This record gives sequence, structure tokens and C-alpha cells, in this order.
Amino acid sequence: MGSITAATKPHVVCVAYPLQGHINPMIKLAKLLHHKGFHVTFVNTEYNHKRLLRSRGPNALDGLPDFHFETITDGLPPVDADVSQDVPSLCDSTSKHSLVPLRNLLSKLNDTSSSMYRL
Repeated sequence: MGSITAATKPHVVCVAYPLQGHINPMIKLAKLLHHKGFHVTFVNTEYNHKRLLRSRGPNALDGLPDFHFETITDGLPPVDADVSQDVPSLCDSTSKHSLVPLRNLLSKLNDTSSSMYRL
């Protein structure tokens, strides 16, 4: 059986709704896909990405080749406190403010000339 090369390695972009009950299972799925040979880009909101780094340590996301984290806005004002966001406000804000940043990120991932991965 041949090995997977960077040019043929499948690339998956995982985007979970920005609530803990959605993020943790999506991270588990992303890790399983990575283990099976996928290049993974995990998309998080800026707020949840900061929470993830605070809870797991600043180097928690380092060291996995072909597993990358990207962030987009949820449209809510920045908050320094490590508290859960107001769910109705989050729902309203993400529906209004997250689609364009997500589309831009997907375009960037497709257009990155240094990347050998195509979506």
C-alpha cells in the first residue's frame, strides 16, 4: 500500500458551532480524521480559541503536523472573562457576522500558494 503524499492527502475543514457542547465533539472528530491521514484545519471563534489556550495551556495546540487552528469572529465584543457567552446573543451575532469571515478563510485556504492542500 502506497503512502499518502502531501499532494494527495485529503484536507478537511472542521467548523463547530461556538458552544462547548459542539466544540469538544468536533475536536474529537478532527483528531480522528487527522489520525486517519487527513490534513485538518479546525475553525474556532476568536473567543473560544483564547479559552481553549487558557484552559489547556499556551502550547496545547502545538506539535501536530497537518493539524492547524484558524479563527474567525463571532461578532460579539471582546470579553476578558472566562465565562460562557450569552447563547441568544451568540446565535444572533454569528448568523450576522461569521459567514463572511468563514468564506474569506476558505478562500484563503484555497488560494494559499504555499499550501499543497486544496479544499
